[in-house]
Amino acid sequence: MTHEKMKTIGVLPSLEVLPFFDAAFMVGVNLSYAAHASYGSIAREMLAGNLAGGVLPWEIFVSEVFSLPGQRNQWAAAFFSKPGSLELVLQTQTHMIIRPEGGRGTPKRFPTKLHIGVESMNSLTCRHFMEWLEKAIPLPRPEVVFRFLPMDQRLQSLPADALDGFIARSPWGHVAEERDIGKRQEDFPEAAAGQPLVTVCRRDVGLCARLCAETTPILLSEGRRSLSDRAHLESAAGRMDASGKPRIPLVFLDKAAKTQDIASWDDEMPANIAKITSELQALGRLVHLPAQIAANAQTARLLTYS
Repeated sequence: MTHEKMKTIGVLPSLEVLPFFDAAFMVGVNLSYAAHASYGSIAREMLAGNLAGGVLPWEIFVSEVFSLPGQRNQWAAAFFSKPGSLELVLQTQTHMIIRPEGGRGTPKRFPTKLHIGVESMNSLTCRHFMEWLEKAIPLPRPEVVFRFLPMDQRLQSLPADALDGFIARSPWGHVAEERDIGKRQEDFPEAAAGQPLVTVCRRDVGLCARLCAETTPILLSEGRRSLSDRAHLESAAGRMDASGKPRIPLVFLDKAAKTQDIASWDDEMPANIAKITSELQALGRLVHLPAQIAANAQTARLLTYS
């Protein structure tokens, strides 16, 4: 691993990772970022030794990195962050069929199959969509085929009729709607329960000690609250834009930050043994924990930095 890669963290640009680009946080932890279009790409680059760590949904890290052979002693969880909203976008024609008259009334026909783009086969997003579908559409419901695509391909597939809809982190749904390629579903659950973000790092890089320090979550929380100031938000958005593709126009980050009141989110939580054990058990209750992973303190201890 080169010197630069020893301090590079993989992220998928979104509202929820914008606080990581706060100037004070970046200086305090001394890291850099590499933007990726999918969490799967971040996981693969971590496994290949091309990233010092990543910011990704907890269940994806557990399934696609931690559960793999030889990885138990490679990684440390630094802290957990509140996830931003998930946004469901339906292709305009599909929306008109499912949601006639702005969601009122009964459509003349339902599609027999829906192709929905999501972030990963190991993501709880699939569960969230099925829960929404049960409430949104009466029986008989269409068959759902999930397609696991990077963010840029989800955007491209909607106007190409390769998808009927997709789910993405805020504010990507707003981006799609502004491009007039789909319609956000206002009744899709804003928060994804059971999908906290986790920041993880490779144990053998110097960056890991800094990320796992007790003061780091506090510094990040302060950076998130600073985004209520327009100048700070604009500055952080510029640094996120410079980290690579996919890029999010500032106007959407600004709107989403105000709509969701990002400054008022719960503080980031240190990943101690009790917290990691709790999150492992939460995956177990959802029947989403890989069979080879035990939801106990012994497993949690493997992910704590020492």
